[in-house]
Amino acid sequence: MGKITLPPTVSIHQVFRDLCLTKDDEVVFANVLLLGLNLYGRESCWPMAELNHAAFEGFSRANKKSLVYSGVDARSLLLAMSGRFAEDGEVALRIPTCESAHCLNPMHYKWGTKAEVILNTQRVRKNNLSVEIINKIRMGRQEGKLIRDLAHKYKVPYHTARRICAGDAYCELNQSKAQLPDEQLWTITENICKMITDRYAQEQRQFRVDLEVSNLLECPWHRKGSTSHKGNFGLMGECLDCMEEIKNGRCTVDVTQFDMRWYWQVRRFWEQVDIGGEDECWVWTGATRKNNTESIAYFPSPFHSGKTQSASRVAFWLSRGYTGKYRIFSKKECEPFCCNPKHLTIRELKNFPEPSEISEIKITHENIFEHARKAHAEAQSGLSDQLPPS
Repeated sequence: MGKITLPPTVSIHQVFRDLCLTKDDEVVFANVLLLGLNLYGRESCWPMAELNHAAFEGFSRANKKSLVYSGVDARSLLLAMSGRFAEDGEVALRIPTCESAHCLNPMHYKWGTKAEVILNTQRVRKNNLSVEIINKIRMGRQEGKLIRDLAHKYKVPYHTARRICAGDAYCELNQSKAQLPDEQLWTITENICKMITDRYAQEQRQFRVDLEVSNLLECPWHRKGSTSHKGNFGLMGECLDCMEEIKNGRCTVDVTQFDMRWYWQVRRFWEQVDIGGEDECWVWTGATRKNNTESIAYFPSPFHSGKTQSASRVAFWLSRGYTGKYRIFSKKECEPFCCNPKHLTIRELKNFPEPSEISEIKITHENIFEHARKAHAEAQSGLSDQLPPS
């Protein structure tokens, strides 16, 4: 790779500092771009909705119009990572062919003018306005045609046609600066990423350690000797294996579904729930706080700093699946602190079907010691099967 050439007055490090971001954030961006390039290639969109790798945890889709990183618009950072820096009056734009508002591919962004932003807004609103029509309106006016006739002919509002003819609107459309070919921009991007990871070697090592640790994390539904429910988490800390089983309608209150390490903890939780009929509210009888306005259930989570959660959240985790930081809500007509899995939902996941029934309710083992011996024997058997023959 060739040497990176950047404008002398601009520093990639200064761009991050001006946005109150740290060298750790630079390292994250460098690794994320290299990982996205490896996963999706140069041409495709890198939609954040599909990027479930732990490395992308700092990015958010909370803003419907653009990708956000640590509360900052990520588009300008992506452009800077490919050696493209803004000049006065320029704004970050997504190219028209990009399919996702939360795309992470740096080549799907460019610096443009505010006139282009307004024109893109007109397109989203499905107004009949384009660069071609704007140029035709201007040419028609130069030929002496009436603004009213031009507005009627090209089906644009009269006030818009008048501003176009007067040079008050869209006058900057032809002022966008030329851009290097994507191949050269990718070379610059890879060089910048390497420069950052080499410069911040300690932060790079820590990033790798954190990433490796996250890949070893387990959700409560993981069993020793299996590969599922381990290191496969989404941006909200949800177990993606659990999410698939939730989509398939899993709904069970059964301690035997969990590894023996979780038995007493899972059983203790359900013992504090007043389990009634399948369609009745199951009221939490355990600890509460703030004058009985919040429930408290002990249940450590790899994606939460505290060791306690709301009872409804734990009830959802232990009956349907581990959903990480997603908030759990009961129905409006439910009694306070309802823990009936059929009454619990995640509002952000409207496409998830509600369970038709609770398939099983079992909060104890018939013979806990026999089960423990059997589970241990199965784990040993699975381990021996994985070892190479002597």
